[in-house]
Amino acid sequence: MASPTLPLTAAPAATASSRVSPRAHTARTLPVFVLSALLATGQMYVPIPLFSAMKADWQVGSGVMTWIISAFAFGYAGGFVLFGPLSDRYGHRKVLVTGMLVAAVVTLLTGLAFSAPLAVGLRIVQGLVVGSIPPAIMAYVATRIAPEHRAVTTTSVATSFLAATVIAQIVSQAVVASFPWRTVFLGSAVVFAVLAVLLRKVLLDDAPTGRDRPLRHSYAAIPAVLRIRSLLPMLVAGAMSMAVMVGIYTGLELTGVVKGSGELLALRAGGLPVMMLLPLLAIPLARLTKHSQITLGVLIAAAAMVAATFEGSHLATLTVLLAVLVGGLGIIGPAVLQSAGELGGESRAAAMSVAMFSFYVGATIGPLVAAAAAPHGFSALAWTLALLLVAALAMTLVGLRMQRREQSA
Repeated sequence: MASPTLPLTAAPAATASSRVSPRAHTARTLPVFVLSALLATGQMYVPIPLFSAMKADWQVGSGVMTWIISAFAFGYAGGFVLFGPLSDRYGHRKVLVTGMLVAAVVTLLTGLAFSAPLAVGLRIVQGLVVGSIPPAIMAYVATRIAPEHRAVTTTSVATSFLAATVIAQIVSQAVVASFPWRTVFLGSAVVFAVLAVLLRKVLLDDAPTGRDRPLRHSYAAIPAVLRIRSLLPMLVAGAMSMAVMVGIYTGLELTGVVKGSGELLALRAGGLPVMMLLPLLAIPLARLTKHSQITLGVLIAAAAMVAATFEGSHLATLTVLLAVLVGGLGIIGPAVLQSAGELGGESRAAAMSVAMFSFYVGATIGPLVAAAAAPHGFSALAWTLALLLVAALAMTLVGLRMQRREQSA
């Protein structure tokens, strides 16, 4: 998601590291982080253009294919919570390099899977392992990148997480047009291994960590975050917005509303310019409260979905509406993350990890919603996703009311 500005590890350790750690070379580090972010998050979306080829190979229905996406999202969400604290305990460089190498192996095995059930199981493991990468990257940025470069680096990496939604599908579609679908996973495995080598070269050695403390201390803040009542409705809103993001792209493939590969490519690429503009909107949006930002994003996204129910058969109009949808959803994510950080207080880093966990729980639900609505046509899918956004708006308002009560108490 775009523009998180706080580390995804325990705040006290990050602060200590920032006082004593030498600074990384931003120009060498940033390109490798951007590629790593694109590759990691992109693994969720690369199977979408491969659905037809995978179904034909395994002789299964569309419903099974949606689990290929949801399984990864489920593991990915768990990876944030599991590896965020561990990267601070054992070292960001160590967790990143190890995570990349293990991801290479699991991704290779996924590409060799001979059945859909085996692939689903491997996708859970793949998501869990790949989930170690984003928290370690963000923690490294927060502790080892020079403060004057930190905002640009954070925004660039965060935008890469969002842009992976589209870029991964474009690359996957281009590859499967000329090669077997397994090539996408095999190629991804190779890139994971190459990036592991590059990360080992460009990252600084890990600073001393708090390994002398019991492991349970690394996770102690997470239950405390879940007791922040006003935060919970906003996490639900973030999860619903992510479900819509994944659900719409999965639904495009399942409904067959667009037939040609060129038209599908245009739909997927249409959101890229908006994604690139989102970091530039951070300054004007900062004038609004976080609840106002979420509300604005939900209203924009919901309007696009409602309009899509009437204009889904027109390629040019649908391309524009999907770009507007992406823009609205791109406003929601950062606002939820920053709200989590603010409400989390001393546990703000853990709160942001939990927020990112909630996003990918939503991503798990998105393909299932798409599979249920797609047989009834694209219009039914668009209305369903619009209703999810309305529910997200309701959760935002509930969270705002709860926060006001807490402040006045």
